[in-house]
Amino acid sequence: MNWEDRYAPRDEPGRTLRTLTPDDIPAAVALARSVGWQHGEAEWARILSWSPEGCFLIEEEGRGLIGTVSTTPYGSALGWIGMVVVAPDRQRQGLGHRLMRAAMDYLITRDTQRIMLAATEAGLPLYRSIGFREAGVFERWEGRASTYLGPRARPMRREDVDAVLRLDTVLFGTRRRHILVRLLDEFPDLAWVDLRRGEVEGYLLARRTRAGVYLGPWMAWSTASAERLLRAALEAVQGQQVALNIPAHNARATMLARNHNLKRVRDTVCMIYGETPLPRPEPLAELSITGLASG
Repeated sequence: MNWEDRYAPRDEPGRTLRTLTPDDIPAAVALARSVGWQHGEAEWARILSWSPEGCFLIEEEGRGLIGTVSTTPYGSALGWIGMVVVAPDRQRQGLGHRLMRAAMDYLITRDTQRIMLAATEAGLPLYRSIGFREAGVFERWEGRASTYLGPRARPMRREDVDAVLRLDTVLFGTRRRHILVRLLDEFPDLAWVDLRRGEVEGYLLARRTRAGVYLGPWMAWSTASAERLLRAALEAVQGQQVALNIPAHNARATMLARNHNLKRVRDTVCMIYGETPLPRPEPLAELSITGLASG
């Protein structure tokens, strides 16, 4: 990969680009809400824990924080860019491009093989101008959790974790222990595992958000295993609003979501930088991604 310069904190009159710190999280939350995003302090703290030196902000003298961007590295194999937010009254001033340059420089200096992101329609022109290309679509499905008849997966236990991490590396194609362990530590009661003949065939993690319960990552070898996991999760949070982001090519995931009374509400474009080939996980094993901000 080539990029026009390497990241270094820099100033322009009245505006400073620097690394985001835990003290900045309340302001980052307020900024995100100003554009209609519901990410809370817990979400920002989680993202920052995954990349404490790879999240950036622009602050303006006399105003404070006016832009953010995050990165989530998966070792050197993959880097995911998220939380690209610019204050509504400071948009179309080049700030999005400046934030993206900081995130790109950070990932490139780590020899990241692939850089990806999820783009809203408003962000597509910016990302295309930088050199990203469309690589797929994520479908957002939402609904009220209800119980359904049929066999269920069981809650995940501590002794299951190593086997789940090994399976995830096979199915996802990239090691992401730091991602999964953080979610398990925060939400140990929202984790399920499905076994077949004593071997882990799939798992599902969930987390609580301001808008309800988010289901993902959701990974499984087979449709039957995926459904057992979904039944267990929906039963555990029945009556609550749930959401998940499904790769559009995964017909088994969309079928299961539809069969369990969830509705497709919108699409988000998945993009990758340059001519880099796409990752090659097991094509139908990823039923719901970890999240749009972190891949």
